[in-house]
Amino acid sequence: MKTLEDFLNDLGARESGGNYKSFNKYGYAGKYQMGEAALIDCGYYKKASRNYNNDWSGSFTGKDGVFSIQDFLNNPAAQENAQIIFKKKQWQYLKAVGADKYIGRIINGFKITPSGLLAAAHLKGAGAVREYLQSEGCANPKDAFGTSVESYMKKFAGYDVSTICL
Repeated sequence: MKTLEDFLNDLGARESGGNYKSFNKYGYAGKYQMGEAALIDCGYYKKASRNYNNDWSGSFTGKDGVFSIQDFLNNPAAQENAQIIFKKKQWQYLKAVGADKYIGRIINGFKITPSGLLAAAHLKGAGAVREYLQSEGCANPKDAFGTSVESYMKKFAGYDVSTICL
């Protein structure tokens, strides 16, 4: 079975080509293309409003030596730490919406796995994953680039993410 390290490397490769300094046109940053809301969840960033538009107008907390978006882009260790923290938070969100109850079920010809759920949540959030699962795959939310929740669930199925999914 593929490991958590494999999962993270493959996710980073899909998100940014593994480039820690990547910054896309929607303001998502780093190897994993993390936005403001994700970095708030991880304790790296604060914003006065709940308008998470990735304009990076808030302030960084200094966690792992990250005091700016440039610090984040230049700090691979902080990005890896943030991603582990974020995946643990995402697992809690997935459980809160009942997504974990679908593990092992077959939808549209493939088995739902914890790693597939985490990857799909990375793409569009736990709410979009819930929408997909509750519709038995009829609703398939997509990101701004047209990538679907189902495609991430399939692509990232079968990794051992047991240390995340506690």
